[in-house]
Amino acid sequence: MGEIYQKPVRVKSVLTIDSETARALEDPIRVAILEILSKKSCSIVEIAEELKKIGIRKALTTIRHHVDILKKAGLIELTKLEDVKGGVLKYYASNTRVLHQNLPEGFEERMKEAIKDAKVGIEKIVDGLGEKYRKEILEVANSLKHCPYCSDEHFVEYVVVQILNRAIAELVEEEKMAALLGKEGGENAGSGGA
Repeated sequence: MGEIYQKPVRVKSVLTIDSETARALEDPIRVAILEILSKKSCSIVEIAEELKKIGIRKALTTIRHHVDILKKAGLIELTKLEDVKGGVLKYYASNTRVLHQNLPEGFEERMKEAIKDAKVGIEKIVDGLGEKYRKEILEVANSLKHCPYCSDEHFVEYVVVQILNRAIAELVEEEKMAALLGKEGGENAGSGGA
């Protein structure tokens, strides 16, 4: 019998994630809660109201359970405590933004040159980080715990990708990505735009 199919696969995306975060994101309701909390600080009741607007109806105890999982994973934080009749009202906000979309067919080919240009720019940034922060990056990489699924050869890459990720997150938070491309922050690029 001969080979029927063979295709070389190149890495197209790097996802930096720990097992706690992976577990927290396995439920679409938690992803929806993250999206809500990335826009504003909310109480459990307010989260329930926002979820209802998108067709998700859950008991407050269920929402509280999901919030606890997200908090334990470090994806959301307690932002405010309010003294109310009968107790304390807690407000939460997300420190993580999940950008979730399905890329259109042909994305790779259509964006080939942009990816190539970005790679050159990122290579210069990484080189500069290595020159200026090599010691700190190596110290952090050496402090990472070994997991059963990967080797330590990726620890430095993980740290550098986290640095780049945090920098991108700041640009997203400041709504500079869309602004840099001449778009309004909330405007949907897919609705008749260029």
